[in-house]
Amino acid sequence: MEPNKPALKIVRISSREQLEELVDFICDAFMEDDLFCAMVPGRHEHPEAARSMWRMTLVEEYGRKGSVLLAARLQGENGEVGDFVACAVWCRCGNSDLARSWQGDNWNKRIARIEAAWTMFYCFSLRQAGPGIALDACIAAGAAAEQAYKFYPDERWRLSLIATSPKCQRTGIGKRLVQWGLDRCEEEGVPATLESSVSGRPLYEKMGFREVGIVSFYEGKWSMPAMLRPVEEDKKTV
Repeated sequence: MEPNKPALKIVRISSREQLEELVDFICDAFMEDDLFCAMVPGRHEHPEAARSMWRMTLVEEYGRKGSVLLAARLQGENGEVGDFVACAVWCRCGNSDLARSWQGDNWNKRIARIEAAWTMFYCFSLRQAGPGIALDACIAAGAAAEQAYKFYPDERWRLSLIATSPKCQRTGIGKRLVQWGLDRCEEEGVPATLESSVSGRPLYEKMGFREVGIVSFYEGKWSMPAMLRPVEEDKKTV
């Protein structure tokens, strides 16, 4: 390993303690993201608002059946654990036996789903999101992700989120987290899908994704390409 490259260990998030730690990293990673800036324009004046939005998002993803939350953290020379510096959320969609094998349930996931449902009802239906949050922009962004589903087949792996820290630039960790899902796709003979940001699109295209549609939302102010990486014909299983 090159001396200037940090040692990174990829782990699967399996506890609420890890999830809470991941929220702090995600807040920092997306603080100046264009879409997040529109959703939480008061993020600097009300940092608790930014954290509450990302906590709700991650709790929802954690509780989703078929979801796999991966994170990379720094690791010292003697094995000591450091901060999270990258993460990705993959989800296995579909009703096949292969899909159901990833969709096991447990109490932690059930509790997370209940918590996420109540939080979203309180924030969006009752419009009690708090200061610093643009509710209409948040609602539009959430609806946009569901609009993209019409472009995809039922059986697929979906990359719903990926983030990397400047601390791990040039380590290839983002590509490794994407590749985890692509390897599952190859093993199972199903495509991979995602909705891309402008900055992320070149990487996804290099990894075999192609645009299959455009999702426009928030009265046309925002748009993002729906992208799919097809599976080779001889590897299709479902």
